[in-house]
Amino acid sequence: MTEKGRAIWVLAILSPVIAELCSGSSPPLEFFIPTSFALLLGLYGAGVLIVRELAVKWNLGWAGIVVLGIAYGILEEGVAIKSFFDPYWMDLGGLGEYGRYLETNWVWAVWLTIYHASVSITIPITLVWFAYPGLRKERLLTKKRFEAVMAILLLDVFVCLALLNPYPAYLPMYILSIAAVLFFVWYAKQIPKGFMAPRGLLPTWSPLRFAVLGFMLLFVNFLLSAVFVNTGVHPIVPIALMIAFSAFVAFKIRDHLGRTENLPQTAYFACGVLSFLVLFGFLTELGGMLGMSVVAFVLALFTIDLARWSKGKKVLVFRVHKLLHGPAAPHAL
Repeated sequence: MTEKGRAIWVLAILSPVIAELCSGSSPPLEFFIPTSFALLLGLYGAGVLIVRELAVKWNLGWAGIVVLGIAYGILEEGVAIKSFFDPYWMDLGGLGEYGRYLETNWVWAVWLTIYHASVSITIPITLVWFAYPGLRKERLLTKKRFEAVMAILLLDVFVCLALLNPYPAYLPMYILSIAAVLFFVWYAKQIPKGFMAPRGLLPTWSPLRFAVLGFMLLFVNFLLSAVFVNTGVHPIVPIALMIAFSAFVAFKIRDHLGRTENLPQTAYFACGVLSFLVLFGFLTELGGMLGMSVVAFVLALFTIDLARWSKGKKVLVFRVHKLLHGPAAPHAL
């Protein structure tokens, strides 16, 4: 298999593994069922590949990738699965009532969009950039393969729409969600080059501070999505706070990451995001999801190795450079 072929499969598998398996949304006994895995791979894997290809083709920065991630989040949760609209969706809890307006679960919709933009799209693309830095600005898919992956994504969306959740979404809002996907894809292409790019030449924050920032991105938004349920506080408050805090994180990255010599900072930010999933994995095991403690433990080891690798230290467990690059591979994570 070629280097690009390996990168394609690594990226396609990383997205559902991180976003679904490591979060407990699809615990091991569910994730590894062949039909379930195929469905997730067709949705997440195809989605993240499409985002990366468009980002390279349009020469987008990280702001553009995040905007495309927003489009993907709406496509999955609004158009395909319809959890934005179904008040009885299994993961909603009190958010099936709190923040529901025009037959739409707004607090849930904002939280899941932030989650998918960061965890399902941006983090896997970042990890593949670490593993294959030489391919960072190269397209992985030929035109025919791009069209095939797009077809897989659309087919998966239709399968989810028809079979996964029969809830009849409120038609005007459902049409609006489709329009929102198209808008964010269009808007990503219009973002000026260099928008939200790091300002300084060198990082002004330590890697550890970026790890805390990555952890807080998910931790704070998760709390904000849940803490106001049954309080009587208007739902616009948590929605505004989630958007504001996510923007705060983005501006801190812009102001302190630096344009060069920032590999440890970038890697530690990813480690911070993954660390939240480690914590969440152990908690979901306590909640009855068998196997999640094992997933969390393995993810914790990977996070430690990623942090060590970013500083030039020898990795302890994940010595997978031959798997990533082939028998004659250079040392890599």
